[in-house]
Amino acid sequence: MMHPRRSLGRLGAGAVFFFAGSGKSRSAAAKTPVAGDVVALKIWAYGTAPDESARRDLYMSDPVYVRDKLETVTDGALHVKLLDDTVLRLGSATELVVDDFVYEDTSGSLQFLASISKGVCRFVTGNAVKKDFRVETPTASIVARGTTFSVWVDSAGETIVWVQEGNVDVTSAVDGANAGVGAREIVKAPNAGGIELNAPRPKDDPGIGDTTRMNRKIRKGPFN
Repeated sequence: MMHPRRSLGRLGAGAVFFFAGSGKSRSAAAKTPVAGDVVALKIWAYGTAPDESARRDLYMSDPVYVRDKLETVTDGALHVKLLDDTVLRLGSATELVVDDFVYEDTSGSLQFLASISKGVCRFVTGNAVKKDFRVETPTASIVARGTTFSVWVDSAGETIVWVQEGNVDVTSAVDGANAGVGAREIVKAPNAGGIELNAPRPKDDPGIGDTTRMNRKIRKGPFN
C-alpha cells in the first residue's frame, strides 16, 4: 500500500531539484554528483548521503547521488534509473550503496560499483558501450558483461546470483573461487567459500519486477 505522502513525488523536475538543495537533510547529498533518479516506489524508501547521519525520504523523481545508501522497508521497493539508463530495482528490506558512478556520454564509457549488505536487487544494465560494472556483497564480487541479473544477500551475508540475460563473472570474496554465469543460471557464494553451481532459485520478490508495472501499482494506490 502506498503511503499518502507519495503524492508529493508528482512535482515537476524543477521542484524536485529545488527541494533537494533546500532541506537540511539533503544538504550533504547536493554536494556529490547525481547518479540518477527515482522512477518507481512501493511503500517507503530512504536515501542517506555520504558523511550525513540523517536519512531522507525518497519520492518519485528525486535525485539519487553517488555514494548514496539506499534502503527499502519490508515488502517495499525502489527503482532508480541512472544517467546511462541502467536501472537498479531494489526489493524488500534491501540496503545498497552506490559506491561509484562515472558515465562519459561522449565516449559511452561507464564505471559503476555498488555494494549490497542485505536484501535483493535486480540490475538492468544501460546503454554504455564500454562498461566496468561491478557489484560487491559480503561473500562475492560480481562483474557484469552487459546484462540483466539479480542478487540476493541473506542475513548471514551469503549471496545468490541469478542471470536473466547475458553473463556475469562471480568471484568468492572468501577464497577467490570464480565462475562464469550465463543466462538462466543460478549460483551461490556461501560463507564457507567457493561458488556453488545450480543453486536453488530464491523466493520471488515482486519489487524487482518490471518498472512499468511497479509504477502502475503505485498510481492505483488507495490514496491517489
